[in-house]
Amino acid sequence: MTNTRQHPLRAAFALIAALALSACGSARYPAYYTLHLEPSIHAPASERGIGSLTIKELQCPDYLCEGRIVYRPAPAEVGFYQHHRWAVSPRAMIAQYLAERVRARSLFVSVSGDESRVAADFALSGTLERLEEVDDARQVAAVCSIAAQLVDTRTGAVVWSRMATERVSVEQRDVAGVVDSLATAVRATVDRLVNDMEVELERRTASREVP
Repeated sequence: MTNTRQHPLRAAFALIAALALSACGSARYPAYYTLHLEPSIHAPASERGIGSLTIKELQCPDYLCEGRIVYRPAPAEVGFYQHHRWAVSPRAMIAQYLAERVRARSLFVSVSGDESRVAADFALSGTLERLEEVDDARQVAAVCSIAAQLVDTRTGAVVWSRMATERVSVEQRDVAGVVDSLATAVRATVDRLVNDMEVELERRTASREVP
């Protein structure tokens, strides 16, 4: 009787162990990515710098900030690559690149990140509105959209604001190709914002110099 009862029990344990080993063997681990954003050449500070600047980390919607790379199979539908994630927060990577691009233009006497506790004359903040793959029929694109504004911290006045969007075709049809195209879209979007801010600051400076 004892042997008869133990045999099915041992068989059950053996089956459970086999299933557990099978599950472990097929486990899939996430792949992690960063945006490849070329570092800018830092130009020396010039006399035209209008003061010190702090660049704050970008804000972004929850679905863009939670770590997984995002795609849109339809305009009103959001999907996530479960096993493909950002190694670093995109808003932190983009804010760092934005700081590098501003420094390279010598628009301000000094440029610091959000971690600096030194009071600055101006603060540049923004929102990462979109950073995602967009599927449209047979075309796949990488889309980046950033809204930014420059505030005079001494008066609280908004000196400049703009939203820029860039759409880049994805030629390499895998997640690594999507990430490369997203990086291209980020670079173009940031450059467009910095160019526009530079034009506005030069216009304001020129208007003050007119007698």
